[in-house]
Amino acid sequence: MKKIKVVFFGTPEFAILPLEALIEAKDIDVVAVVTQDDKPVGRKQELTAPPVKNAALEQDIPVLQPTTLRKNPQILELLEGLEADFFAVVAYGKILPKEVLDIPKYGCINLHGSLLPQYRGASPVEEALLQGDAQTGVSFIQMNEELDAGDILVVQRQAVDPEDTSETLRRKLSLLGAALFPQLLRDVVDEVIQPIPQNSQNATFCHKITKQDGFIDIYKERAEDIVNKIRAYTPWPSCFMIVKDKRLKIIKAKAAESLTQVEPGAVIEGTFAGEYSIGLQTIEGTLWLQTVQLEGKKPTLIQDFMRGNKSFFAV
Repeated sequence: MKKIKVVFFGTPEFAILPLEALIEAKDIDVVAVVTQDDKPVGRKQELTAPPVKNAALEQDIPVLQPTTLRKNPQILELLEGLEADFFAVVAYGKILPKEVLDIPKYGCINLHGSLLPQYRGASPVEEALLQGDAQTGVSFIQMNEELDAGDILVVQRQAVDPEDTSETLRRKLSLLGAALFPQLLRDVVDEVIQPIPQNSQNATFCHKITKQDGFIDIYKERAEDIVNKIRAYTPWPSCFMIVKDKRLKIIKAKAAESLTQVEPGAVIEGTFAGEYSIGLQTIEGTLWLQTVQLEGKKPTLIQDFMRGNKSFFAV
């Protein structure tokens, strides 16, 4: 039986499980992987390969790292020479121009971490958490030149646990996408899937996240929204406050109704869920701190933090 030839486009850890699922499928041949350039990472700015590159090299799969796909005759020639049936795209991080989209026999299939047309863009997992959604999911689309706007091939829903962070939810969606991808390619080849156009009038969009997005302002944000933001931005870019000119990272917190009529910014020393805690009054509700990290220090429970920093919140 002739194998389905695939060129895989992906960059972060989210793309590894789908890549491995395609590699392990006996009737699929991943002939090459395209990923982004190695980039400086961390305080020492050490040149680091994308996670997908490492995963591909471990399986002896050729890796291509073009700086750009646009007006790049060399990479176009290489991709055309691979004679792929599909380009499978998972969080590649760059737009595929028309001349690339037109290369594979059956087109380019993108795995996106939302229920399209909801949350098109760069941060669908974080956006679902920011909005406090009870469910999200993955969508497979036949790619076109518009961002995340192609016809839908398959959609699968995923419940969001109240304790999920972007890290845990992204893992669930990666597993879900990996489980579906091989069969989806087979179904496209066998013409048993009917693509469904997206209703662009219902489209919503999410933005590329920056470090400053994690700033917490209890004078402008509700406690419930702050908790959602902490979940969305854990582990990156993380959420933080500036207290006494020091950066305090809020790793875990809970929201509750205000027990007393106090102004935003008030600090409440008390008990939450049976344990000592510090509550910060927001414009609506109290933010009860559970795990924090002072700049230059390790993460710590709020009880332990307060023992060593009794006057930090001037309680």
